Amino acid sequence: MRRFHSNALLVGLSCAIFFTGCTNPIYRQGNLTQGTFEIGVPDNFTGVGKELPRKSSIKGISLSLNYTTKDEMKMKDVHNAKLKESDIDPLVSDKDNYTIMSRTKINDFRYKRNRFPASFAFTHLLKTNSPWLGGYSIGFDPGLYVRISGGFNMEHFEVGGYLDLGLYNLGDVSFDYYECTTYTKNTGCTETSEVKHFKEKNVRQARLGGGAYTSFYWNGFALSYSPMIYLPSIVQEYELKEKGVYNEENFDFITRVELPFVLSQYIGASKWINSHWKVALGATLLSSLNFNGGVYPTANTSLGYWF
Repeated sequence: MRRFHSNALLVGLSCAIFFTGCTNPIYRQGNLTQGTFEIGVPDNFTGVGKELPRKSSIKGISLSLNYTTKDEMKMKDVHNAKLKESDIDPLVSDKDNYTIMSRTKINDFRYKRNRFPASFAFTHLLKTNSPWLGGYSIGFDPGLYVRISGGFNMEHFEVGGYLDLGLYNLGDVSFDYYECTTYTKNTGCTETSEVKHFKEKNVRQARLGGGAYTSFYWNGFALSYSPMIYLPSIVQEYELKEKGVYNEENFDFITRVELPFVLSQYIGASKWINSHWKVALGATLLSSLNFNGGVYPTANTSLGYWF
């Protein structure tokens, strides 16, 4: 009988732990009231700046020096996305999913630009037996990024497009947030926590963007324009540290900010000194439909060796 009670107790305890674990949030979710996010200012691709022979390829190593003002970019109409049960527990089925909190507006949201004083890129371009020119770039700005490009390289101009993927970058974040502490399927969120502050340096980021480029050139001198739209960060997951009963505990913490896209526009000039060396000078202007006024420039110059 004693053995039966012991086994029953173990089974009951196991069930209690199992079901309690299933009801605990897998991902803690935060709604922002205000926040400042540091974002990268990527290199825009401008093409090669001269006509290349058909059935040829060219490789280049370039070093860029950059200067960015420190003005913060204040945004408007930025929202926290709707919070659903599936955001907290990804194992919830579509049938059982429901809305916990509606989409809410963030009172004060800003981007802070982070442009490293120097950046580096390796580019490899190949031209077919036609005007088509394609290639890729791998660079550091200072995070690692890759770029794939394709377009048409003609006698006096070139035009094309490219995809940009920032694989790894770092930026500081600082924001105020609150969490939903009590909710039901019928009523949604009924209680929230007090507003707390989160601040962390060197948070991992990954950006995604796409752009176009065009250049007009004559005798080795080129004028270039390259617009690119990018999402500064496709990851919004942080490590939240809170003091527990006995020691500090870590939690996976996610925000659902509908981050505004950024439009980066580069305009500049370049000159081929000879068949190997190329210099360029230009400026990048950042803008967005969500910008609350202001002009945010980055000046840059670069020197490239091509072979």
